This record gives sequence, C-alpha cells and structure tokens, in this order.
Amino acid sequence: MSVKQWRHFTFFDVQQIKDHDSTKPPAIFQKTDITVRYVHIVDRSFNVQSFIAYEGGRVTHMKQIKQKNILLTVGEEDFPIFPIIKIWDLDKQDKSKGIPICLRTIKVNHGGKPFPVSTIAVLDNLSQIAVGLANGVVVLIRGDLKERHTKQKVIHESDEPVTGLGFKENNKNTILFIVTINKVLTCITPIKSQPIIIDEQGCALGCAVISDITHEMVVAKDEGIYFYGTEGRGACFAYEGTKSEVIWFKSNLIIVSPPAQSTRYTSTTHTGSSNQKNTSPFELTKVTIFDTANKFIAYVGTFSHGIRTICCEWGGIYILGMDGKLYRLEEKDTPTKLEILFKKNLYLLAINLAHSQKYDDASISEIFKKYGDHLYSKADYDSAMAQYIRTIGQLEPSYIIRKFLDAQRIHNLVNYLQELHSHDLATPDHTTLLLNCYTKLKDVARLDQFIKTDNKLNFDLETAIKVCRQAGYYEHAVYLAKLGEEHDLYLKIQIEDTKDYQNALEYIRNLGSLEANRNLQKYGKILLNHLPEPTTKLLIDLCTGDLYLTAQNPHTPEPVGPTEVSHPGGIPYPSFLQFAHASPAPSLNAETQANITAVNTPKEPKTVAYKPPPVRTFMSLFVDQPNYLIQFLEKVSQKRWGGFGSIKPSQPAHNLSLAKGQYVPIDNIADEAAESSKSFFESDAEIEEKKAVWNTLLELYLSEAYLPPVISTKDAKGRKNGAPGIFGVTTETERVKEKLIRKDKALQLLMDEDISYDANQALVLCYLAQFDEGIIYLYEKMKMYEDILRFYMAKDNTEKVIQALKKYGPQDQSLYPLTLTYFSSSPATLATSTTELLKILDHIESHNLLPPLQVVQALSRNSVATLGMVKGYLGKRIELEKKEAQADMKLIQSYREETEKKRKEIDDLKTTARIFQVTKCTGCRSNLDLPAVHFLCRHSFHQRCLPDSDRECPQCAVQHRMISEIRRAQEENAEKHELFFEQLKEAEDGFSVIADYFSKNTMAFAKLID
Repeated sequence: MSVKQWRHFTFFDVQQIKDHDSTKPPAIFQKTDITVRYVHIVDRSFNVQSFIAYEGGRVTHMKQIKQKNILLTVGEEDFPIFPIIKIWDLDKQDKSKGIPICLRTIKVNHGGKPFPVSTIAVLDNLSQIAVGLANGVVVLIRGDLKERHTKQKVIHESDEPVTGLGFKENNKNTILFIVTINKVLTCITPIKSQPIIIDEQGCALGCAVISDITHEMVVAKDEGIYFYGTEGRGACFAYEGTKSEVIWFKSNLIIVSPPAQSTRYTSTTHTGSSNQKNTSPFELTKVTIFDTANKFIAYVGTFSHGIRTICCEWGGIYILGMDGKLYRLEEKDTPTKLEILFKKNLYLLAINLAHSQKYDDASISEIFKKYGDHLYSKADYDSAMAQYIRTIGQLEPSYIIRKFLDAQRIHNLVNYLQELHSHDLATPDHTTLLLNCYTKLKDVARLDQFIKTDNKLNFDLETAIKVCRQAGYYEHAVYLAKLGEEHDLYLKIQIEDTKDYQNALEYIRNLGSLEANRNLQKYGKILLNHLPEPTTKLLIDLCTGDLYLTAQNPHTPEPVGPTEVSHPGGIPYPSFLQFAHASPAPSLNAETQANITAVNTPKEPKTVAYKPPPVRTFMSLFVDQPNYLIQFLEKVSQKRWGGFGSIKPSQPAHNLSLAKGQYVPIDNIADEAAESSKSFFESDAEIEEKKAVWNTLLELYLSEAYLPPVISTKDAKGRKNGAPGIFGVTTETERVKEKLIRKDKALQLLMDEDISYDANQALVLCYLAQFDEGIIYLYEKMKMYEDILRFYMAKDNTEKVIQALKKYGPQDQSLYPLTLTYFSSSPATLATSTTELLKILDHIESHNLLPPLQVVQALSRNSVATLGMVKGYLGKRIELEKKEAQADMKLIQSYREETEKKRKEIDDLKTTARIFQVTKCTGCRSNLDLPAVHFLCRHSFHQRCLPDSDRECPQCAVQHRMISEIRRAQEENAEKHELFFEQLKEAEDGFSVIADYFSKNTMAFAKLID
C-alpha cells in the first residue's frame, strides 16, 4: 500500500522552546561542540548538569536505560583510538568529582585494529550489548555488565558497514536484528548460531529502528518502509524519497528526509517564527510522522537550516536544528483527534484510533453509533445497520429499532434483532418483534433457522411460543415447547389449536406422575371426550402407581408423600371450558419436521415408585363419560384396595413399586422400618378416598341415567349422547341385562364387610333407584327393623311382614304393636292375616312381650278388629294376672305377720326382764361359771371367752354387721342418682327398679333436689 493514499492530518502542535525570560533557545543547544567529550544532563526546566565522559576524546553514541536510570555511552579516548563503552549510574554521585559513578568501562577490541562504532543495541536488563562497527563486524558483549565478568564475541562479519541493530526478546530466546547496507539478518543470542539472511536489501546508517509496539525491525529505504519479524519481511509501505533517519515514538514512526536545496519555497517552514513565509535560498529538512497502525500521516513539517538531532522525551518530540533552535512537537490528545476525524466523517479511522488507544467498549460503541447515524442519514441502511450491530451491548436497542420500524427496512431490523439474540441481550419484547417480522415477511426458512440452530435458546421461550401460536405457526410453537420442556404450553397448543389429542396423551404419559397429575386435571375432560378409552387407561395407570415414568428432571421431583387434596363427597361437576379454534398453521420444512420427530421420540422408560394421587381428583372429568368412570373406579379400586367381592391384597398397592415388570415391596427401595409402619395403618385421607370411590360406584351402578344407550349398528362405531360406542347396546334386552348386572354389583358392594361407604347416602341412592334388596340390607345393617317392617307394609306384602316380625321381633318389641296395627288397618288385610294375628297374640302372651292394654290399643286404632278376636287372649291374661295378684297378697300378708312379730319382740326387750337359765358357755361349750356375760339374744359366755373390747355377741355379730352394711349401702346409694337412672335405663321393666328402691327404703334416705 502506498503512503500517498494515506490521509494527512496535523495531530502535532509545534512550539519553539526558548530560554527563561529570553527569546533565544536554551544556551546549551547553541554550542557547536556540544557532544565532543561532555555529557550534558538536562531536566524539563532545561537546567544542565555536565561532566567529562572521555578525557581527550569524544562521545559518539549514548543510550539511556530508563527503567534503571542507567546511561550507556560509547566514545573514544587515548591513542590508539579504540571504542570504549562506559556505564553510568545516574542515581549515584561520585562525591569527590561531583559526577555520576561509572559502573563499568568496556573496551571494544577486534583484531587489534581500531574501527569506529556505527550503531549499538542494549537490552533493558543490561545482559547483552551489541556493537556494530564500520567494518561490518558485530560484537556481542554479554554477562553482568555492571560487574567484571563479561564476554565479547564476534557474531557477524562482512564487508558492509553495520547500519542498524536491535534486540527482540522472544519467549526464552533473544533475537538480534542486524542491518547492513545490503542485507537484513537475524541471529539468536547467546546461542552459538550463524546469522540468517532474511532480506537481500539493507539501508543507510540511521534508517533502521526497533518498533516499540510490535518489536519488529523497521527499515527505511528510498522506495518504501519495511517491517521485519523473526520469520522475514512483513508489512511494507511505499514511500519514495531519500531518508536520513528513522525514530520510533509511541505508536508513530518519525522519518527525517535529508536537506534539499531550493531557491523559492512557499510551504510552511520553521525558523525563528513557526509560521513564517520565506522565499530566500535555504536548506529544508522534512520531518514526517506516520501512524503505521492506523495508516495515516499524523504530521508533516519542514525545518530550515537542517536538523542536528531528534529526541523523544517527556511525552513529546524535541527537534534540535542546526541553527541551535529547539522545537517541541506536542501530540494532540485522543479526544481532539477524534473530533477532527468526526468533522471529516472519517469514522473508520476514528474507530481504529480508539482501538489503538485502548478505549473502552462504551466509548468505541459511541463512535460506531455516530458512524451508523452518518450512514443512515445518507440512506445507506445496510451499512448503517452493520455499524449499529457493533453497538450491541452498549447502545439501547430501542434507539435503533425505532429507526428501522418502517416496512421497507424490516430486513435490516431482522438482522439486528438476530444479532441481539445471539448476544443473549434480547428481551421478550425483542423476541416478539423478531418473530412478528418473520411472520410478516412469511420467511419460514429464516424462522426455522432461528428456532433450530439456536440450541442455547438465546431468547425468551415463552414469548416465542406465544408469538408463533398467535401467528398460526403451531408446529414451530410445538417444537419450541417440546425443546424447552414447557409442558403446559405444549399441551395447550396440541389440544386447543392442532387438536392432536393422541400426541398430547402420549406426551402426558411420559411426563411423570407429578406433571401427569397436574395436566390431566386440566385437560382430562377434553381428552376423555375425544379419546375416552386411552385416556381412561392413562388415568388408571396414574392412580394405581403403574405409570411408566421417564427419568425425572431435577426441577420436577416426584412427591414422596401422599398428596393432600380436599374434595367434597360425591362427584363434582365442573363447568365446560370453551376453546378458540385457530386457522391452520403453515407447515415446517422437512428438516425441521425431522427435528420435531426426534424431539417427540419418547425416552427409554424406567420405573419410579410414587404415591398415587387421590382418585377423587379425577372423578369430575368423567361428567360426560359415566360408563368410563365405572371402568376407571373399578380398575383403580381393584388394584389399590382389592375391589369388592374378591380377595383383598395383603398390603396397599401404593406400597408396591414396579421392578422388571413385577410388583416388589417398596421396602427394597426405601427405608424398611418407615414403609412397613405405613402398610399397617391407613390415613384419614385414604379412608375418605375409599368412601368416595365406593359411594360414586354405587350411584353409577344404581342410576338408570348412566346405563349404556341403545344405539343402532351403524352408530355403534362412533359415539352417541356422550357415551363411547364400546358401551352401547343394540337392543333393549341387552340394556336390561346390563342393568341387572350392575345391580348385582351394587349388592355385592353393599354386602362386602370390608368396604367402608356412607350407609345413609347408600340408602338414599337405593331408594332413588328403587333397589329393594339394597334397601332391606342397609336397614338390617343399620338395625332399622321398624323401617324394614314399614317398607313391607308400604308394599302390602303381608308374608314379608310376618317373616320380618319373626326375625326381628325378639330384638325389637316395638314391632309387635306396629304389626298388630297393620293387621287391623283394613278388612282385606285382616281377612288374609287372621290366623297370623292369633298366632302373634299367642306368642305375645306366652312370652309376656306386651301388656294387654298396649295390645288392645294397637288393635283399636281402626274399627276393623273385633273383641271376639282378642277374647281368648284377654281371658288368659286376666286369669294370669289374677293369680299373680293372689300370690302377691299372700306374700304381703306373710311380710306383715313377720314384721308384727319383730315389733313385739323389740317391745318385750324394752319392757320385760329377761331370765337367763343357760348352763353352758356358748363359746367353749363347757359348764358356765362366774364371771359370766349374758346377751339379750339369749347367748351366754365365760368372761374369759370374750375379747376384752367386744361388747357384742360374737355369735350374732356377723349377722348384725351384714344388716348394718346393707343399711349403710342404702344410705350411700341414695346420693348416687346416676346409678339409679342407669339401672332404670338398662332394665327391661323400669317399674320393677323403682319398686325395688322403695322396698329397700332407699328413697327415705334420698335428699330432695331442686
């Protein structure tokens, strides 16, 4: 590339340096022998410190190691004149001489003949110095240059003078570039290796320098500028003209062109005045500064009277003219440079410049934005969008989106939104806009590419599905929902939009018990209306623990305990859900369809134990499918609880899990002790679950509304009145047969002692269905014998009434008055049951079941029965009661006589003296002698035969104590009212209990209670 094509700028400001309070340059720069043997150290204020470096000689080269503040000088002194290298420590002063301390002096000697030094190169760590001589020899000095141990070695010899040297540290090796008049070579140091020629063209003295940025050797030739790396020639720029010196400053290359004679020159020259027009004859030296990284010329200037030297220090470029004038080139700051480029609309250069100056992403993004705005204003929308895309992550996307919302620029907007998604910076609104653009353009191919290739899903999945669904791209929406495991959205599309019920059902089966439970509650009713049989099978598998599960995802763990769901008893009937019908969706291409097929392929199933969900949760789904509800409840109850009328399993089904197709105890999977304790006890929720299932089944068995309809053969293949064809019957006879089968099942259910159902609800259902067998069984089970009798009476079934009376009469005596009332209810009934009536009266009389008054009252409620029918019964009862009254009178008389006798005896004891004539001791049966003790009960004892403290007759004391205890107990019982009422309640004849209390005089001790 030719430098002539590079743009020219003035990125450096030129200023002439003058001495303090003077219009002249600093005095040090006005001397013509400034570097003969002295070294002058100048600070920023141009204060000078000088010392003699070489006595009787001169300084030819200097190199400052700024990291260590070390100065290396090359000079000549004494005769013969050999080059001498001195190393000075500028931080340490020799107090005796007042100059910096010279750390080391090295004499460069080659072949015993002195040759002047043409160029030098020094490593920053002072481990190696390369010295180039005018005779074409390169001497390498290595070692600790501050100490005494150094070695000199000739690494190159030729007939051409050495014009340039430079080190490049590459990993573990150090490479030395050697430039002669006609060659460019490289040599690896300090390894013994021969220099390698990498180019057959060299340069003049002073026209080679090492780049501080890339560490390449820059060689300036008459035809151009060349860059050399370790592998050979690199980049080059055509720049014709003679060059006298090249210098590297920051990222810029300074080229000094030699003076040229001119008699008239009208360009800007730098003399005493920086902008003076001069038309007199003079020598002009041209200085050009190139920014090689960004490929533009940063400065071009000419200086009259030639240039003595150029020094780069303190962030600027100092140019010392031959006339002693000193100029400073101050580089403009980067923001100023950028403003200049912006005004010229050179945005690419501005971007490159910002990158080279290590600008942050936000600042560079602002440049791209300005560049994009510039191109947008010129209606170059494609190029503008290319720049706006570079601002992603820094610039607010809404700024760009608003510019390209017009329909004619929608393609550019699509490109931007795609890039926004690829950077993971898109919001749901951006996804919506992008997909809407696709659908508006009807670009199915790009929509497929966006969905298929974005494996990381760098967009809001739910938004994408929603947009595809609204636009009618259902297959795309299904693909995304499947890929992102958005189960709810997938099923909603399959069921509500595409009506693919079979696929939806299979998808639910592979979700696992937790998700299957949730989605079947939501979509089960619709699936049952369209696919009743497979849906019922899926529900059975789910509720019995037989659902084959795929591997569960970490975010959808399976439940480990019972799912508590409270539902009211019976079957809840939810309202119907309304679904909108969308238009047919565009189809995916073949490749996308293949991907969808691969995604929909079910995984290898594996079995996982789980707690089956409550059956009541799904009963409401069968509101239009009662026949399938029967099948569902029968299968579930059979597998979980053993059903009814069959052998019950030893442990609940939910404590079993599948392993290799067989049931095995869950103890092998979970903790044995915890699970074994669960198998012996049922929770309250499980009991309520069973009761709801049995009650529902009973209702389904008994209700004729749930019987399969009679349909024609033609309609049997389909469905009619909401009932599947599998339950349809072709004749009324088959329907009646099915009704009998179901009532037989209902009776088996009621008679199963292990089944817990609501007896009251069952009784109501049996009454509604007029199921006599069930009604009688439930009455008997609930001991409602009177209701059984009334049931038969209502049906006027005298035979059954008599059978029921014989069966239940001994257990409930209230049945007899009821039966007697029934027999006398009408002449016809009495005529057919007269014999039975007499038998019942005989039975009542023989077992004394009812008092005669109650019998008469029962028969006299209607004027049907005659007195002659009960004449014999009443005669027997009167005769019997007469005999009982006579016996009671005799007993009463005996009690009176005995009482009178006791009273007389007591009176005698109180009023008449008692004569004792007993001759023997009642205790020892020996002759009675004094001292003796006589008791009024006519018992006599020796005094010695009686206890000291006993004043009672030992012979009668036991009987007296018994009577005392009885009396004391009567007094205590008089306060125990609860005991009295309990005995009164449990006794068959309460009057006998009251009479017993009065006979024992207990009531006399009782206290009155308010």
